[in-house]
Amino acid sequence: MATPAVDTTAETEKAAAEYKAYAIAQADELVGAVKVLTDAVRANDLKAAQDAYAPSRMPWERIEPIAELIPDVDAKTDSRVDDFSGVDDPEFTGWHRLEYLLFEKNTTEGGAPFADKLDADIAGLVKELPNVEVKPINVANGAAELIEEVSQGKITGEEERYSKTDLWDFDANLQGSRDAIGKLNPALVKADPALLGKIEAGLNGLFDTMRPLRQGDGWVLYCVENDQYPSPRCPAVTVTPQVVDSLKSQLAGLSENLSQVSGVLGLK
Repeated sequence: MATPAVDTTAETEKAAAEYKAYAIAQADELVGAVKVLTDAVRANDLKAAQDAYAPSRMPWERIEPIAELIPDVDAKTDSRVDDFSGVDDPEFTGWHRLEYLLFEKNTTEGGAPFADKLDADIAGLVKELPNVEVKPINVANGAAELIEEVSQGKITGEEERYSKTDLWDFDANLQGSRDAIGKLNPALVKADPALLGKIEAGLNGLFDTMRPLRQGDGWVLYCVENDQYPSPRCPAVTVTPQVVDSLKSQLAGLSENLSQVSGVLGLK
């Protein structure tokens, strides 16, 4: 890897420390957001649990690449049914097991043990996160991974196939990427301000494309044409093929620019 033209070590080390503090704050926020969901499940309040589901995931989605530095936390909390023998596999836990119950089965019945386990697993994340070493390259790669996650996976609707709340995840991933790049801003201003400008324009463009999909405090359901995961929650298309294509194109361009950050800053 080429040595960067300017030394940004001080800026990138500061970015890593600031990003770790940000991740810890998001994890603390996550505990409360998840408890709204899990309390509703335990109270057998289906509507409240359905309403709390998507917001409960947003702090997680903002910091997912850093949370994944803790072994097993992703598998316990965020694995989809594809990773298991089926929806009744006892190893299938976390948000998506609850999502299946709440939105596919339209019930809270049987959900309390999964709610308790999600609370415990998130508490474990909060306990372990201060011990995680966050390096500057984790911040740069995390910003890129969050966008790749949308462009390679979430855009298909696979993540929230029962709830159709994918746009909440999209939004949180974009926020997380923007916040990571924000920490690296002083380093990029020194090393490659043109690249920083492209990244900021790319993020702003994606937020602009998504803005018409806003509904109240949240988003329209992610109902697309020729849906790979048809659902009674999607009687009609809410996100047109043109919007999906625009998002794909913008995500690809942003991913390309973000992939250059670690090299430009000489991070290893």
